[in-house]
Amino acid sequence: MDVVRLDDSRLDEASAMLARAFHDDPAWVWLIPDDERRQRLLPWLFRVGFDVTAADVWTTVGVVRGAARWLPPGRPPMRVGPTLKALVTTPLKLGPAVAPFLAYGRSVEALRAQAMPDPHWYLAGIGVDPSAQRRGVGAALLQPGLTAAARAALPAVLLTNNEANLPFYERHGFEIVREDNTPKGGPHAWAMVKPP
Repeated sequence: MDVVRLDDSRLDEASAMLARAFHDDPAWVWLIPDDERRQRLLPWLFRVGFDVTAADVWTTVGVVRGAARWLPPGRPPMRVGPTLKALVTTPLKLGPAVAPFLAYGRSVEALRAQAMPDPHWYLAGIGVDPSAQRRGVGAALLQPGLTAAARAALPAVLLTNNEANLPFYERHGFEIVREDNTPKGGPHAWAMVKPP
């Protein structure tokens, strides 16, 4: 299966796909327990994620069936302008969920830093449309970052809250190096590293 860089004109399509992929993810269910509210907010949250994260985004050729955000080492993780905008709009959209959202974000970033303080390629997110899961899409989307990490002789790192995904990542060479509960009753998180 071929993958390509996601064109900016397809960010809304990719955001809607990720909302479907993550609708039942433990982190999002915890943060936004109401199904209808989660269905409304997730496309917007994923679009904000694309806007603020300075990652390389890969997707499938043709219809967006999946997307992966890979952040290379040394690149600032956030774009300043969109991040400032998100600091204003996100609290308005999330309301009381903003405090747990921010605490969760700080927690998983601390877990990532503990798991791998050295330069690494970071899988900032990967999702596959439920209709396309278990067909090799996720494996194909991992490859650009894994190839770049191997070429640079650097580890690849990811975080997940979904225990069901651990075997998938392990099949691709990732190992659990740390795990912890997130604050405010949030979901369990695993930090995984694929050695160079």
